[in-house]
Amino acid sequence: MGERITVAIIGAGLTGLSCARRLAQAGLSVTVFDKGRGPGGRLATRRADHGLRFDHGAPGLTATDPGLAALLADLAAQGHVARWQDGPPDAQLTGTPAMSAIPKALARGLDLRQGAMVTALRREGRLWHLGGEGIDHAADLVVLAIPAPQARDLLGADHPLAPALADIRYHACITLMAGLDAAAPVPPVTGNGQGPLAKLWCDSAKPGRAGPLTAWVAHADPDWSMAQIDLPFAELAAIMAPLLVEAIGADPAHLRHAAAHRWLYARTDRALGQPCLTHDATGLVVGGDWALGPSAQDGWVSGQAMAAHLLARS
Repeated sequence: MGERITVAIIGAGLTGLSCARRLAQAGLSVTVFDKGRGPGGRLATRRADHGLRFDHGAPGLTATDPGLAALLADLAAQGHVARWQDGPPDAQLTGTPAMSAIPKALARGLDLRQGAMVTALRREGRLWHLGGEGIDHAADLVVLAIPAPQARDLLGADHPLAPALADIRYHACITLMAGLDAAAPVPPVTGNGQGPLAKLWCDSAKPGRAGPLTAWVAHADPDWSMAQIDLPFAELAAIMAPLLVEAIGADPAHLRHAAAHRWLYARTDRALGQPCLTHDATGLVVGGDWALGPSAQDGWVSGQAMAAHLLARS
């Protein structure tokens, strides 16, 4: 029996996890590297004082792809996913007890290296070599499941895939996370579609999220986000939090916590138009939600396509 094919996947968002699971199930030796402290990318949860938790990236998921729908149904049976009855149309399913429960469940059983930022990638002979602080790894095949600009930087501007990667465009998004006293009102608001409170939801209204304080999350629109993109997080929170308090009809004294975050690659504005990019001569595939569109499901489909491509050539 020959040696198992080794695959290095850079990025443990939904795309990378989708690809990794399929390749591992097919018997390949898969190692996943991610610079974050936990898997999931924008399927993220931020913890704060007073028991607060904020799904400050994607508020939820909707699955029309049969494979993703089946997976989420299985995760729901395990208690990791629940239906958000009052959620927006594109976020009918949410993780329990937080969105981060979904990528954590998907990563179970995988060789996942967290806090591992790959800063060097080169092909020597028949192997790829990955480098970075504490990273010295070789693999037969490489999957880049990261934002297109980061993939281009890692490959270099002279790589054959660089021009296609340079054509991808993103919208940025600034996020507010606010914790209010339980006495504050909780109206059924969803944001005004523009400005600093373009999208607004009560995270505490999701299944299993009750706590001593009420958690709110707001996403700013792309124009407002780009205009404020360089402001410190504290200033962003100081601007957005009073607007949220006013929008829900709360008293300023109800505000107990406010913090901000910026997502530079929040949503794809101009997609690739195909599930992934491939370079068969070196055993490289590159993909993400940016390949197909702005949704988390687009990332899942891209990951499945990259896995299928590598399996077909292995």
